[in-house]
Amino acid sequence: MTVGYTYSENGEYRLNELTIVLLRGEEIAMGELVHVEHPKNGSPVVYQVTEVYPHKRVRDYDETLLREGRIIGDADDTTLHANAYQWGWIDGDGSLRPLRHPLAPNTPVQHAERDVIAKFTKPNGEWKLLLGTDPSTDLDVELGVYPLIRQSALICGAVGTGKTTTAVSMVARAAMLDPPVRFFVVDKDGEYTSLVERLGAERVLKVPWERFFQPSDIPWEDYVAEFGWQKTWWNAKILVKALKILYAQAAQVTKESLRRAVGYVSGDSLGFKKKEDEFESYRQQVHIAVGGSKLIPDGTLQPLDPVELLSSRHVVIMDISRGRDTWAQKHLVVAQVLRRIFGEALENRKFGCVIVLEEAMYYAPQRGVFDVGDKDTRGRLLGVVKEIATNGGRNGVGLWIVTQRLATVDKTVVTQCANNIICHSLEDLDRQRLAEIVGDEFSKLIGDLPQGEAVVKGTALKFRFPIWVKVLPEVYPASSTTTPMSRFVHMELASRQVSEIPILADDS
Repeated sequence: MTVGYTYSENGEYRLNELTIVLLRGEEIAMGELVHVEHPKNGSPVVYQVTEVYPHKRVRDYDETLLREGRIIGDADDTTLHANAYQWGWIDGDGSLRPLRHPLAPNTPVQHAERDVIAKFTKPNGEWKLLLGTDPSTDLDVELGVYPLIRQSALICGAVGTGKTTTAVSMVARAAMLDPPVRFFVVDKDGEYTSLVERLGAERVLKVPWERFFQPSDIPWEDYVAEFGWQKTWWNAKILVKALKILYAQAAQVTKESLRRAVGYVSGDSLGFKKKEDEFESYRQQVHIAVGGSKLIPDGTLQPLDPVELLSSRHVVIMDISRGRDTWAQKHLVVAQVLRRIFGEALENRKFGCVIVLEEAMYYAPQRGVFDVGDKDTRGRLLGVVKEIATNGGRNGVGLWIVTQRLATVDKTVVTQCANNIICHSLEDLDRQRLAEIVGDEFSKLIGDLPQGEAVVKGTALKFRFPIWVKVLPEVYPASSTTTPMSRFVHMELASRQVSEIPILADDS
């Protein structure tokens, strides 16, 4: 199916880029694939369309006619042009090669059919998951699972464009493969709860974030920071000494055990030279602070071990959507969990998982662009995420980043994601960041995508060129079951029921 011919306004024909004059009645869209015949071996040489525009021959008197409101609609004088850049051709060994031989001027250009597109997009091997279909051919677009783990993934898109649907569907399909991929999901808004219904409770476990809290694994600086004390203050010195007593005994940190340890701290052991009653007043300040602490548990806890949970479940969801606790506390617990998972993977070659960070800017923010929580705890968590982003893949811990604003996520973390799934048009700052990471050609393809469509580029495809995909949902986020209209309908019904209740008159 010839759609047009190569053309050059200045008579020069380049190999890496083509200008195509379309035949009358033929159509082509930005992002579609076309091909020409290799001049030596006849193999299809594939190009991707980056721009489509009408071209009209300019005449000296056109401007004068338009100024007077005289428009001459001459269809024969207008042609449709398209620009495309080269992907290359596939040799007998399945390797991609660039075209090096010159094309003849006015070479026929054809639509890339299903068999041609499949050669460029189908990943090798059987361990792969379905993402969606190519809109022009309805060809299935699949992603290789090994690159998604080894080289991480970025899923980005504006609110309501389908990024979370894409992410949760990828998790569901990967968790049902053979062998199934294990996931630890840090879920900010409870969106991944729908996986429980889709995969079953035997495969998916949802856990409140507090259940992972390891009070004995917290640096003493975090306890001091909770109370806003400086480490040189006497009350801080008493607290730290008591914590060190518990750490030395490998005892659990609870309010009761810490109060008891505070009683063992003497002024002499700290070099306190003032009156004993003054030291006792500092001790009482510590007792009061411990009693009101949110970090220190009331009684003995049995924290859950994420590594043990992942050994029996395909998906473990750390739900941080509930609770009024501060982001500083949540950051502390998330850092503990990620450190535990990554540490196990370093020591145990029979353990691995993919960590999914939904709304990743809350855990790996770009400094000065998005700051939430306490600086110290946020910095320690970011350090763990960076370590996983740079070294996790080679040690069996993949990282999938999901965000609505690319510029708010730490640049080091984002650049480690070799697989990019962009679900909608981006803000100028986000587009600029994307161009820095994956190049201008990919960035130019990101226009106003319809909801549920994405542009994909990365090592999980057979070749690292952007593909337009209509995402096929496997499961929807939990919030999709409750629309704004349904909320107001329920409120209205409830208010009508209340209005029907008779008001009893006061006998007095």
